[in-house]
Amino acid sequence: MANVIRNMNFKPIIEKVDYQRMAEPQPNATINMRVWDDLSIQRLRSDAVKVTVQRNVKPEPECIFSIEVALSVEVIINTSEYDQLDDAEEYFKTSPVARVLASNIATIMAELTLHSQIGPMITSPVCQFPQ
Repeated sequence: MANVIRNMNFKPIIEKVDYQRMAEPQPNATINMRVWDDLSIQRLRSDAVKVTVQRNVKPEPECIFSIEVALSVEVIINTSEYDQLDDAEEYFKTSPVARVLASNIATIMAELTLHSQIGPMITSPVCQFPQ
């Protein structure tokens, strides 16, 4: 299954950016920033799929800000190899495509939060899928 992706020359496209400013945190409060990613695949043509990775940041308790950033890319695939996959989402979760999208999302999130109360939020340049 190593030859599923036929073309690695792709350009990520921003699908969604949602930044919501929330209430100020309580003095000396402990805030946990929950970070997780979602991946989806949409078949565009017989030889192409659209892979979308969305990173979500939600604070607990709800304060400071919440962010959602989604990037997608069209990937040219080898149809016969792709059709033999048991689970295309699982395949792409560990692929270079997901790593490139996660890395770009991490950069966008750092820029969006640069001037926030906590400074730039540096998230991992790899995907973090919930178990």
